[in-house]
Amino acid sequence: MAVAAHPMPLFKNSLTLNKAQVGVAAFLVAMPIVSVSMDDSILRSLDDVAQRRRYRSRSEAVREALREFIDVTEWGREGGEASVILAVIYEKGNPRADLAMLQHRFDEIRTMLHTHLDEADCLQIFVAEGPTARLKELIAGLRRIKGVKVIKFIQTAARR
Repeated sequence: MAVAAHPMPLFKNSLTLNKAQVGVAAFLVAMPIVSVSMDDSILRSLDDVAQRRRYRSRSEAVREALREFIDVTEWGREGGEASVILAVIYEKGNPRADLAMLQHRFDEIRTMLHTHLDEADCLQIFVAEGPTARLKELIAGLRRIKGVKVIKFIQTAARR
């Protein structure tokens, strides 16, 4: 796949070398170079996202995407340890006792934060760390609580 030369640089602090944009020497860090083939539509999408998020280069955008991919993939691996931030939206009044009971059952929960979203709903934030299997049990327990509407979480990769 050929990379088209752009009349204007895609990124600040870059120059065109052999029809490909590279970072200026002041911003280069000694890293292995990996070549990746992709179709033109994915490359255009990558460039659009990288510009909107103000990445200095395609490589920076790809590195962030790969870190996320690794975290999500490694979360499925058993036997490791991880950290997780859980955001739980639930109906006001319904699961308070169940949430408190869950906190006492899971020593992995390090802290909790509670706030009222509106007249009907509350938001509970959990920060937990420990064995991945236990953190998955915690999430499963939250899903079973009546009145829980939404659970979103951010996890780190499992550590051995």
